[in-house]
Amino acid sequence: MNPPKGWTIETHTHDRGQLLCIISGNMRVVTDEGSWITPPGQACWIPSEANHLVTFTQSSEFRTVSIRPDLLSALPKKCCVIKLSPLLKELILSAVKIGWDYELESHEARIMQLLIERIPLEEEMPFFLPEGHDPRLKRITSAMHENVRIDYTLEYWSKVAGASPRTLARLFNIDMGMSFSTWRQQLCLIRAVEMLLEGQSITNTAFTLGYSSAGNFTSMFTQAMSKSPTAYLKEWNINKEIL
Repeated sequence: MNPPKGWTIETHTHDRGQLLCIISGNMRVVTDEGSWITPPGQACWIPSEANHLVTFTQSSEFRTVSIRPDLLSALPKKCCVIKLSPLLKELILSAVKIGWDYELESHEARIMQLLIERIPLEEEMPFFLPEGHDPRLKRITSAMHENVRIDYTLEYWSKVAGASPRTLARLFNIDMGMSFSTWRQQLCLIRAVEMLLEGQSITNTAFTLGYSSAGNFTSMFTQAMSKSPTAYLKEWNINKEIL
């Protein structure tokens, strides 16, 4: 499918588990827990019966693999974003051709079983953002989704929230399960991936996100992604034609 930017699939559930694989563009899956951002070369696993909303924040192309309810026991019980290894990519190509229905003892079933076995083994990517329920936190996170910068401190955001920095720090740890600085960096990483894949330079991305230098930004990106921004883009350019 090739949904345009802004296309949204309203909150719904499936009897089957779903693996949504992004070929180009960018997708956000939202549940009561938070949001999972899925850039190209990644896939979002959505368990059966999970209430979720899907929004494509860029014009996108994706593939969907559905897993039968009787084959879900070994798969993750929560949403997650995983990296697509070369083997998983090939299995997805085959699974898309197989479709929804196949005999349990067939060749197609063996391919699906191998795919199922691979999903929990793939590398989970740091693209999850919890969303708090406290209205003061929601004011901050909504604003940060629109304009996140690593140099905007809790003192800065306290004026938006109408709460002290100390109160906000406590709310982040209690309501989000992570510190403000961790949440902010996570969002910066997600935005960085989106900007780089849109063609923004490393330097422009770094300064837009409030980093004092491209070097500081590259260090953050490399630590989180286990590869530099340049290596990430090179890998994507090599692999983007596979699916």
